[in-house]
Amino acid sequence: MDKKATVSIVHGKVTETQQQYSNRDLQVVKDMLMQTFYNLGGLDTLIKHTDKILIKPNLVEVPYPKTAGSVLTDPRLLEALCSILKEYGVAQILVGEGKSVNLRHINAGARKAFEGSGLADAVRRGGGEIIAWDEEPFVAVKHPDLMLWDAVDVPASILECDYFINLPKLKTHGQTEITCGIKSMQGVYSTDDKIKFHDESFPWKMADMLKVAMPDLNIVDGLIAGEGFGPIYTEPVDMGLIIASTDVVATDAVCSKLMGIEPIEVPITRLCAREGLGCDNLDEIEIIGEPIEKYMRYFKRSGIWNPIGMCDKIKIFAGGASRFELAQIAATIRRMEWDGTLDKLTEDLCVFVGDNPPIPKKTFKHVFIIGDAAIRDCKFDGVKIPGNPPLPSVQIVQAFEKTIK
Repeated sequence: MDKKATVSIVHGKVTETQQQYSNRDLQVVKDMLMQTFYNLGGLDTLIKHTDKILIKPNLVEVPYPKTAGSVLTDPRLLEALCSILKEYGVAQILVGEGKSVNLRHINAGARKAFEGSGLADAVRRGGGEIIAWDEEPFVAVKHPDLMLWDAVDVPASILECDYFINLPKLKTHGQTEITCGIKSMQGVYSTDDKIKFHDESFPWKMADMLKVAMPDLNIVDGLIAGEGFGPIYTEPVDMGLIIASTDVVATDAVCSKLMGIEPIEVPITRLCAREGLGCDNLDEIEIIGEPIEKYMRYFKRSGIWNPIGMCDKIKIFAGGASRFELAQIAATIRRMEWDGTLDKLTEDLCVFVGDNPPIPKKTFKHVFIIGDAAIRDCKFDGVKIPGNPPLPSVQIVQAFEKTIK
């Protein structure tokens, strides 16, 4: 490699909350961002004098209060970034995100999530404007090296902007180990396309998206990170960091190391590196600012992606089930636990998932056959929830809750 990839790590101390913060915290984050831009060569080098910038934050859905700021992009960071760009002279600052599969299932769009989470107010205070990708057209983009698609549908606003900033959260993930710069780009897909290839081919899916819509700059929100069962059911970790690079793969390599996870352990990172989309070798990445070793800690992994034994009332019989299939059931159990409905189960539920699941000797009143493979192989009655894997997990939650008297 002729030139090392460059990643900036900046530390600062925010003391207020995402819901109620003053100019004190906002200025801290602004200073952190300005140091980040300086580390990467300055705004003149990065964005020059562009008229239209699009920012993609991490907006999964309106989070549970107990996640305490560890799920969505921090509004302090979003407001500070919009404000800096406005002061720099950028004429139009768009903040866009699409509808998640969970939001589709409960008939709510990205705009409602922006408003309900408080991110919309932060954008407006900073001088930006919200756009919801479920409300705008998509454009089919071809690339000679696509592996899964003939063309990838991309929101028109990404193709029309002068500069594209990816603004994800620093989190672990139940299906992809981490969710940072690369995984954040799943949000660019349309809601229908989000469901496609949401299985063991997922790393190829993310590589294909990067080939047609590579972010110009990646700024990872590590002010409050998330550990455990991400992307929705995370526990907060106070890190006080902003990690940034023009190389999305190098960004993720550094972010995973900060969470105590080697980059080689993350399939989407190592595949995107092998596809020539960036650098995942820490020896070939120049760290500017704070050293990784100073702030690295071992995050709780999303080890409960396999739901077997999570709940004594939910008996899971898995055959050749993928991690992505099992993780949907694990997310179901966690969501019911957090919603307070798991303890209301009074009768055992029998769940079959995967190729050729084993058949228990005991019979059950409530039987659920989850996923296309189990539906194909199980030749008896039960509630069938199709998909490969079945998405969203909310539909499994709703099916299970129908057994509660």
